[in-house]
Amino acid sequence: MNILLKTLSVAALALTSALSMAAEPTAWEKIKSYAHERKTEAVAEGKQMIAATDRQIAALKKEIAKSSGEARKAHEQNMKELQAKRKVAQAELNKMQKSAAKTWDATKEGFSNAYKDLSQAYDKAASSAQSK
Repeated sequence: MNILLKTLSVAALALTSALSMAAEPTAWEKIKSYAHERKTEAVAEGKQMIAATDRQIAALKKEIAKSSGEARKAHEQNMKELQAKRKVAQAELNKMQKSAAKTWDATKEGFSNAYKDLSQAYDKAASSAQSK
């Protein structure tokens, strides 16, 4: 009986943890929640997000450098897409930094969507690198 209670307790804790993680907004969703009054904070967070992605991209480049042949060509194509998405995200962040209150919602939405695309491109490139 004691083992059953411990098992149920561990399962309940795991479920609670999973539910709280599922309810937590993604980084790009969090940016959408900022009001114009918190623009400085939103831009700072956006810069941190891009810097973190830059570090991930650098690590991925090192991983990809080890591949050869067809795998390397596929990786290089993924990296081109990733770099293009990164440029778009940076441009949207720059727009967000300069935005006025009347354009705030559109510019933060633009950055949020661009960063989401960047994040998905990174995930694609990373999974491709791991599977080759």
